[in-house]
Amino acid sequence: MPAAVEIDLSAIPEDQREAVAALLRERGELKNEAASLKDETAILRSETAGLKDIIKRLEHLVAELNHLVHGKRSEKLSEDERQLAFEDLETAVAEANEQKETQAPSDGTSRRTASSAKRNRGNLPEDGGVTSGLEIHLTLAP
Repeated sequence: MPAAVEIDLSAIPEDQREAVAALLRERGELKNEAASLKDETAILRSETAGLKDIIKRLEHLVAELNHLVHGKRSEKLSEDERQLAFEDLETAVAEANEQKETQAPSDGTSRRTASSAKRNRGNLPEDGGVTSGLEIHLTLAP
């Protein structure tokens, strides 16, 4: 990108100065936004790399478990040996989950918005639109 050129607003016709000034302000804001997006991209890339490592470890653990359960010697394993393998897997998964939680954003923000929890409620009244059997009976009674 070329070096910033200083524009002399006094050389611009008076009726166009405000528009040029607004464009210059917007350009500055866009530069700041681009810089913050680059920083955010770098952070997301590092988080993604960490999560890929966790996924690779979990896939390896699943492959080991499948080998223990369905491999050549699977029928020769005693119940205790099989249970020990499952416990080892549970421990490894718990460690991976803990690692994932430590890599989660520390500012407490969730990627989900609060509005996504409001599902299609249609035009129901505030009380949820539920009527009791007594109300129905009273409205149907002569």
